[in-house]
Amino acid sequence: MGAARQLVGAAGLAACAALGCSDALKLGSDLVWTADQEPGNLQQWTGNGSGDVRLPSGDSSVEVSTEAAHRGSHAVKLVNPAAWDNLDEGPELFHAAGAQSVLRDAYYSAWFFLPEDYRLEPSMTLVRLRSRDAGSAELFNGEELQLRSVPTGGYVLQVFSNNAGFLLEPLADPAPHVDAGRWSQLEARYEPQAAGRLRVWLDGVLSYDLNRRPGAGGDEMVFSVCNVAEQSVPAPLVLFVDDAAVSLARVTPTGEL
Repeated sequence: MGAARQLVGAAGLAACAALGCSDALKLGSDLVWTADQEPGNLQQWTGNGSGDVRLPSGDSSVEVSTEAAHRGSHAVKLVNPAAWDNLDEGPELFHAAGAQSVLRDAYYSAWFFLPEDYRLEPSMTLVRLRSRDAGSAELFNGEELQLRSVPTGGYVLQVFSNNAGFLLEPLADPAPHVDAGRWSQLEARYEPQAAGRLRVWLDGVLSYDLNRRPGAGGDEMVFSVCNVAEQSVPAPLVLFVDDAAVSLARVTPTGEL
């Protein structure tokens, strides 16, 4: 496992060099919440009833692992058997980020790592921006960030909304590409008003800027990372997530949490 972690670290450094990373950005009081998994459990996500894990079956799992990490030695590992019958399913880990009245314009970010080139059918959802009414367990659907595998290897990033008036957005040009075997940072700026706006950065580059989005249905914002797909080859489908944050300023790939 040590060799695997070294490879992950080297990939992260290479990505930083490619992006022209500068000194780390210190977020200070703009940081609302963060999870680096270093305690070795999911308490940063779920402590004091602030979040939960949703598993569609006993073959799916969410746990903290030392197999790969963006920084430190731990990351969340989400495993999806990816053998559903015409149904997109998979594990989800969520955290209630705070009241919509406070998070009227906030950033939701995390680092993601797919260890190999999976062939996804039809796509994979890895971020959900949801909402709920305070005190309720019901999560309302919202914006989703998804990956679609491409024949040449790797994945492209796409945006999906469960609102029937929006659904799958046209793919950005040039298509935002995610490589297998390398950590990538996704960051979404979401303004969940009735005529909301969603902006999405991949590794610090703005990929989508979408106006007049459907607003959040509940009064509390919920940030989810997930591994949802109908099928993948090979299976199971494995995803690692690290250094997640909700903030009032952009984290960027060099942000200091």
